[in-house]
Amino acid sequence: MYKRPKKKQLGQDAIPTTSLADMMFLLLIFFIMTTTLARVTGFVSDMPSGQKGDPSQQKTPSVSLHDEKISLNDEGITMEELHKRLAALRLDLKVGDAKVVIVSAAGRVNYQN
Repeated sequence: MYKRPKKKQLGQDAIPTTSLADMMFLLLIFFIMTTTLARVTGFVSDMPSGQKGDPSQQKTPSVSLHDEKISLNDEGITMEELHKRLAALRLDLKVGDAKVVIVSAAGRVNYQN
């Protein structure tokens, strides 16, 4: 007589996957419902024409302080020379943006400088 093989029982190391399809379906529905389908809007901008600047236009003076070194327009100078050159620019007689001097400090700069 033919004996039927015994059914394998699930051990503790097996993962029950009977409801896996249901969970995947619910996750799919959740992500579909929470996703925004709006189109990303941007803006249209006009690029500059790229005209070259006037070479006679003067560059804005910039003073850089790094530790104990002082430079004006990337040229190392002393504090006395800086006073003389800034006085020679006659910034008090200029108007608007022509009066601007860019000052940047890096490293350990004393407050007095």
